[in-house]
Amino acid sequence: MGKNVFTVICLIIISLLIIAGCSREAKITKLKNVEKFDFYSKGRLDNVLIVGKPRVEKNRKNFEDHFSRTLKRRGTDAIPSYKIISDIQNLNRGNIKDAAVKVQAGAVLATRVVGVDNKDVTMPQKTRVDIYTSARGGTVMMGPFIEGPYVENVTMVRLETGLFETNTEKMIWKASSKILNPDTVNEAIKDFSKAILNQLQQDGYVR
Repeated sequence: MGKNVFTVICLIIISLLIIAGCSREAKITKLKNVEKFDFYSKGRLDNVLIVGKPRVEKNRKNFEDHFSRTLKRRGTDAIPSYKIISDIQNLNRGNIKDAAVKVQAGAVLATRVVGVDNKDVTMPQKTRVDIYTSARGGTVMMGPFIEGPYVENVTMVRLETGLFETNTEKMIWKASSKILNPDTVNEAIKDFSKAILNQLQQDGYVR
């Protein structure tokens, strides 16, 4: 392989990595039934209490920590609820409001897992492009390949998320979501956070 060819390949790979790293779009999370309630007109939120209720309790801390850090990077103060309510069994309406008042959070963002399904899904036909070098001369080439349709067994995580005003306890915003076939819990948490926060930004609640 010639030096110029190698350089071109490296530049292509670096460009793809930069694009992927900078993406703020969710890839495996789909939102539906998004509803914004008109009574709330105070605009962006300053301080939010993050509440997560996963099926596996040990995942709560990772979820709340990641969501809180991501919100802070967007300029909204946030605090994980586990720091005030350590036992997940004590996550009830009264305790959550008391915790929000204690940390002076104007709103509560609460997410719970409502189901995990495994099912066969027919994946649609798609075209992908591979980058390779020819056998002669080391010319960089891009070859299109057609895949599918095919059947794949996938995991579907179903969640419900609500944003509540602390003082009135009224729901400001809500959404249902599905996470499709996450490889790890961390991947699911990060992708879900992107989807929710992008929508909240679009609806005017966060930066």
